[in-house]
Amino acid sequence: MRNLWRKLTFWLDRKPSKVPFSTRAIAYAIDWALGGIICGLPAVAIYGMVTKRSDMFSDLYVFAALGFEKWWGYVAGILCLIAGVIYLVYVPYKVYPGQTLGKRIMKLKIVRIDWQPLDVKTLVLRHVVGLLLIESVAVVVARYYRQMIVLLTMSSIGIYADYFLSAIGAFFTMISGSMVYTTPSRRAIHDYIAHTMVVDVDEKPPVKKEKKRKNKHKKA
Repeated sequence: MRNLWRKLTFWLDRKPSKVPFSTRAIAYAIDWALGGIICGLPAVAIYGMVTKRSDMFSDLYVFAALGFEKWWGYVAGILCLIAGVIYLVYVPYKVYPGQTLGKRIMKLKIVRIDWQPLDVKTLVLRHVVGLLLIESVAVVVARYYRQMIVLLTMSSIGIYADYFLSAIGAFFTMISGSMVYTTPSRRAIHDYIAHTMVVDVDEKPPVKKEKKRKNKHKKA
């Protein structure tokens, strides 16, 4: 059974990671909380400005529910997504290279598996495609794009897409979390998509062993 499992999971990276699961989990929790607050600020600001109310902002549907134009929900959602991309892509690219705020606090960093410089494409694949779109319940900002899809589809095809998107996102998030917990490399789905891994901030790239050239002695 063990051999069968290894054959079925031949694609998994089994190189041991030096980062404990607990450390990565805490970094993720910090990013989930701080990222959620930062990404939600535009919606809160617009809600207060448009409605003149001081109660808690709930979701993008609230504008239409209170009698305001539905497009206010789109404006708030788009600004939240922009804030999310800044947090998930710009910060680890330009502000703290390889680090979101959670990873910086926990002294971790994101690197490519080939240890080449981290670029925008890699961060977009990891955080936008992997976290935001596929593991869509893994980050708070994903709820805004799901709600915008609902605003678009409910009036045209009458399908409440948020339920289905959340279920799909939860499925992939659980798989991703189990991969981080159970596999030696602790790489999640978004790591495989972007060809990245999470390492200690002081960890250095492995030294490549140079092949020793054997000197051939000429016979006299």
